[in-house]
Amino acid sequence: MRRVPATGPDRPFRTAVLVSATGANLRTLLRLQEAEPKVLEVCLVASHAPDVPALQVAAEAGIEAWPGDFDSHCGLRSAAGTAAALQDYRDRARRWHDRLDAELAGWERRHGPIDLVVLAYHRLIEGNLLNRFAGRMINMHPGDLSILGEDGSRLLVGRDPVRLAFDLGCSQTRTSCFLVDESLDGGPVLCVGPPVRRQPGRSADEHEAEQKLVSDPAALTWSVRALAEGRIALAEDRHRDGSRVVALDGVGCPLGGVRLADGADLPEWLSAPGPRAGEGVLR
Repeated sequence: MRRVPATGPDRPFRTAVLVSATGANLRTLLRLQEAEPKVLEVCLVASHAPDVPALQVAAEAGIEAWPGDFDSHCGLRSAAGTAAALQDYRDRARRWHDRLDAELAGWERRHGPIDLVVLAYHRLIEGNLLNRFAGRMINMHPGDLSILGEDGSRLLVGRDPVRLAFDLGCSQTRTSCFLVDESLDGGPVLCVGPPVRRQPGRSADEHEAEQKLVSDPAALTWSVRALAEGRIALAEDRHRDGSRVVALDGVGCPLGGVRLADGADLPEWLSAPGPRAGEGVLR
C-alpha cells in the first residue's frame, strides 16, 4: 500500500493551486492555512488566463502568482472540429503544461519541494506536469463520482454533472475530491462532500451555486488535511469502475472514499459510513 503523498519533513504541507475562476477553492485553502498554519502553506498560484479573479485573491494574500494565457497559445478545444485538429490542440496544450511544469521545477529548486497541486482549473492537463505530480494532484468535481451505470462507468463526469444528476432524477448532489490521472474524472476518489438536496423549482445552476458553498469547502478541506497528515494511501485493489481503492488510516474505503455527513462542521468534520454493496449504482 503506497502512502499518498510520501511523508515529508516536519513543515507545513506545501501546496500550489492552479486556478481558472473566482478563487473559491483558493479561499478555502487560505482559511485552512490561517486556522492551522503548521498543517498547510499555500505557496504558489498559477492561472490559465491573465485576468481571472483568483489572481486577485492570491495578491491580497501575498502569495506569488503566475498569470497564464493558455487560450492564446493553444486555442480552444471546442474549435477543434476534426480528429487531426483535436490532436494538434492536445499537442499544444501538452507543450504549454510542460513549460509550466519546468517553471514549477525551477521554483522548487529555489524554494524546496511542492507537496501537492490543487486544481481549480478549467483545462485538461497531460504530459510532464501530470506525470511528475502523479498521486500529488487533486481536483474538485461537482458530481458524486461513486454513482455508476450498469457497465461500471461513472455517470456524473464531464462539464455539467449537476445537470446530469438532475436528468437522472437524483434527489441530491455532492462534490467529489479525487486524485487526478490521465482519465476524464476517473481517478481515485478521496472524499465526497456533504449532500445538497434538490429543491423544487430551483435550476441546476442555482443548485450548483449552493453546492459550491456547502459541499466543495468541506470535501477540499478534509482531503487536504488528510493528505497533509499522511492518513491516505492507495491500495492495489480496484473498484468496479477501475479506480484504485483509497485507504484511510490503513483501512480501505468504499467507492467514493470518505462521505462527509450532512451539516459537517469543519474543522471537526464528520464522516458517515460508506455505502453498502450495491449502493451508489443506478439501475
